[in-house]
Amino acid sequence: MLTKDEWKKVEVRLSHPYGRVELAADGHRLTCEVRPYKGLRFCIVVFIDGVIDGKWMNDPAPPARKFWRERKQYLYSAAKRAEARAQAKKRGMPADVREFWTGVAEAFFVMFVPNWPSAKGLCRHLRKVCDEVSLAEPAPARIEETTPCE
Repeated sequence: MLTKDEWKKVEVRLSHPYGRVELAADGHRLTCEVRPYKGLRFCIVVFIDGVIDGKWMNDPAPPARKFWRERKQYLYSAAKRAEARAQAKKRGMPADVREFWTGVAEAFFVMFVPNWPSAKGLCRHLRKVCDEVSLAEPAPARIEETTPCE
């Protein structure tokens, strides 16, 4: 497991634009990179064994469930949910209709996303869910031979 000082170094390296850290965690290689997100905002993207697979978002494989951020998304806006809660509390409402309005007020789905808004949150999550975390050696750069332009 990383020491307190090593965790601080990881947080510092991930707190700057385009920062990068490679970690070995529970038999997987995690590549954490700071990348542009929306507008002028940045987020930390976590690659598991060098891959982000889109299938993991809705039907997560165990590595995605462990290392990615769980995101809860409501199906209806806050205003519609408040209206549905009020409808469900009305007196004299039949049980099936009350159940419908309660379902509208509480309906959501869960996805796992590979981005984290802050280094502190990512490090806290990894400390909580991983048995063994260590700094990994950076992967060697791939240099492909190219033919000269003619």
